[in-house]
Amino acid sequence: MAGIINTLSEAIEQWVIDNSTISPDSLIKNWGFVELSNRTSKGKKSISTQPIPMSINGTSDRDQVSLDDRFQFIFWIRWIAPMTSILNDADSWGLREGKRFSLPLRVVVAHKVELGENLILDLVNGLPENLVVSGFDFVFLTSSISVDPDHEQIYRTELGNTIYELHRFDWNIYVIDINVEYVQCPPGEATEEGRIFDFTFAEEFE
Repeated sequence: MAGIINTLSEAIEQWVIDNSTISPDSLIKNWGFVELSNRTSKGKKSISTQPIPMSINGTSDRDQVSLDDRFQFIFWIRWIAPMTSILNDADSWGLREGKRFSLPLRVVVAHKVELGENLILDLVNGLPENLVVSGFDFVFLTSSISVDPDHEQIYRTELGNTIYELHRFDWNIYVIDINVEYVQCPPGEATEEGRIFDFTFAEEFE
């Protein structure tokens, strides 16, 4: 799963580099795979809990995700709901039943307002239909994509209950919710490019 998310985040970063005036060297921040943790603080009269986005990098050395005025375009990806699977005859090969998985992901995008309101629309339109990921028969983004422009609510949900001043805030924040469907390669049939076919069984009859 991390391979799918990392490949998608790389594709988004490359799209921004190719299709905007943003310099890739210093003005794009790709946080990659992120999850929300809860931080509890105790006041004099109450206890409050707020979400804290934390990077996932396979180690215990994790970073708290935040907006940073040194950048113009910041984004990250979260896994937001249970993954589901179904058996699908179209994905079967020989005696192997194909199991197709559906992975719901959220791309959180923040960019400086001077980049314009159309940037998010162009990004959604430019998302790849398919991803090439090692270990998978196929990976594709379904056509059902939703974009939420509620900057204030997204800020509180994805970055915590800090002070948000709408008219002094120079970031546009969006969430893009997408479903990624994929079929994994059977053991021993994966390559760096994805699926390969094993014709050993057929060769026995030549």
